[in-house]
Amino acid sequence: MEITDKVVLSASPIRTVKVSARDEVFRIVQLQGNLFVCSKAHGNCCCGWSEKGRAPVKVDIYQQEWERRRLRNKLHLSFTSCLGPCAVGNSALLQLVGRSIWFNDLNDDKFIPLIFDYVEALLKDHQALPPPELLEHIYERYLPSPTASSNPTALSVGDGTGNEVEESGLEGIDPVCLMEVDPATARWKSEYEGRTFYFCAKSCKKEFDSDPLAYL
Repeated sequence: MEITDKVVLSASPIRTVKVSARDEVFRIVQLQGNLFVCSKAHGNCCCGWSEKGRAPVKVDIYQQEWERRRLRNKLHLSFTSCLGPCAVGNSALLQLVGRSIWFNDLNDDKFIPLIFDYVEALLKDHQALPPPELLEHIYERYLPSPTASSNPTALSVGDGTGNEVEESGLEGIDPVCLMEVDPATARWKSEYEGRTFYFCAKSCKKEFDSDPLAYL
């Protein structure tokens, strides 16, 4: 694929949004994006099928890279059934701040860390280009979206939708696993730069204490 424009993303602070479900209100951490990986183990029809000429999809390597780089509070990782463009599998879809970046022909494990290199580059520099080795494995599948001003059904979160956005979103949230924690009953906590953080488990506290800035 020929790259003619840089991918431009906007920075976003960590915050939560209050969402109602089943007559309860939950605080959901707002992320910057999601990586979807098509996987045979999750019920697809082509990606990962060696009998159809595809390489196995190493979900464990994706998981390890995601955990090792501590991206949980920035990017969600999902393994899915069919993403659609079967002819060019193995496939993956990266969505960051409204942009959909499609990956094709990921039939070598070497592409997995490169995808995460690209994610980290975009999170640091919102005009970053993909690693050279990925250029031939990225394409645009979706048609351009209409602008919000021309789309009468477009909703702005926290503006008339009933979802309240909280700027200080990590208060009462485990910053490692992003689960809501009751400070009154939490067994584990840490102090950092004048703030108190609570954890659902000792393992989360240990991860946070090792590198607090990775989760803030």
